[in-house]
Amino acid sequence: MFTELSKKRVKKIVLNPLVQLLLVVLLTSTCYSLVSSDVIRFFLTISINLRELLIFILPFLLFSFVAVALSAIPKEGMFFVLGLMLMVCLSNFCNVLISGTVGFFLLSGFQTHDIVETTTVFSPFFSINLYKFSTSYALIFGVCVGLFNSFHPQKYVSLVINCLHTWVLIFMKRFFIPLLPIFVGGFLLKLFAEGKMMGFISQNALISILMCGFLVLYLYLWLLVAAKFRSVRVLEILQNAAPAIVTAFSTMSSAAALPMSLEAAEKNTKDKMLADAVMPLTLNFHMVGDTIIVPIMAMLVMVSLNHPLPSSWEFIMFGMFFVLNKFAGGGVPSGTIMVTIPALREYLGFDDSMIAFIIAFYGIVDPVATAGNVAANNFFVIIFQRIRAVTKKIFRRTEKNRTQSP
Repeated sequence: MFTELSKKRVKKIVLNPLVQLLLVVLLTSTCYSLVSSDVIRFFLTISINLRELLIFILPFLLFSFVAVALSAIPKEGMFFVLGLMLMVCLSNFCNVLISGTVGFFLLSGFQTHDIVETTTVFSPFFSINLYKFSTSYALIFGVCVGLFNSFHPQKYVSLVINCLHTWVLIFMKRFFIPLLPIFVGGFLLKLFAEGKMMGFISQNALISILMCGFLVLYLYLWLLVAAKFRSVRVLEILQNAAPAIVTAFSTMSSAAALPMSLEAAEKNTKDKMLADAVMPLTLNFHMVGDTIIVPIMAMLVMVSLNHPLPSSWEFIMFGMFFVLNKFAGGGVPSGTIMVTIPALREYLGFDDSMIAFIIAFYGIVDPVATAGNVAANNFFVIIFQRIRAVTKKIFRRTEKNRTQSP
């Protein structure tokens, strides 16, 4: 019995994405000098072709996930859900802009170190070239189809988008995600062998700590707003939300923390119906932790690899598509960073090396980002309740004045 439980526990630890990524970083950093150039090129070939396959699949993922999510909105609750989604989008976009501003400030005032490169450059043995569909058009098309199918449900449209959604999810969960360590490992071998990875973590440890510290301070501001700056209320909200935040940090899953989040939201709002309506909807869309950490992380990778920081317009465009991509990352392990790859490539100029950097980097800070997502959603439901109450009062007053006017 004990042996069986131990095996299950070990298997669970080994299959943990964070553990796998840390092992990949450890193995590649210690063994890259021991393997031949052909071995490095072999793994790089796998990584390059997996990347091509991922870029080919991503437009279908974005379209199907967005279309399914919007199609599921009940017609009678359309205005409530659309109002909530609008608030989520505005919140995510403001978070990205704030994160970008802080990132520019941190990186412009911090002495970064150039990463020394060797003259050796590794290339794959071969690379497949699949047709690349536009992710921007896929997102827009998904929004249009989803909203149309919500207002005017069509049996065959629902069947097609649900079938596409299912098959894309199967591809991601059963094929690509299990191969994620190899996908990252091939690029990391190339980066270590070319000298680009040496000293990256030690040189930028301070910025990473400051990045996570800023997220904590930002969430504390959300908590103060939710509590109306009353210390007693701050402790009450935090005590109710703590189990959900700890669960999210330890499991790196917002879904695993949902039962605790629902219970905390009910206690903090004293409104079970509102908690049950808001928390599941914001689970995979409203990701404050990601929208704060990913932009700073992206800029840190750019500076570390001697890539110029984006212009204000490029960053705003990145922020817009990053926010829209939030509606397509739910249900996919590491979905946030996966669906962000097209925006990183198109608007921030990320190449293969930079994408490998940020995927590995994100895997390490994923527990902090996920805990931030869950914490913010627990505070958001309280703020949303207050805004909703004020909006109702305004509508009632307007309606009353309209009926009383001659």
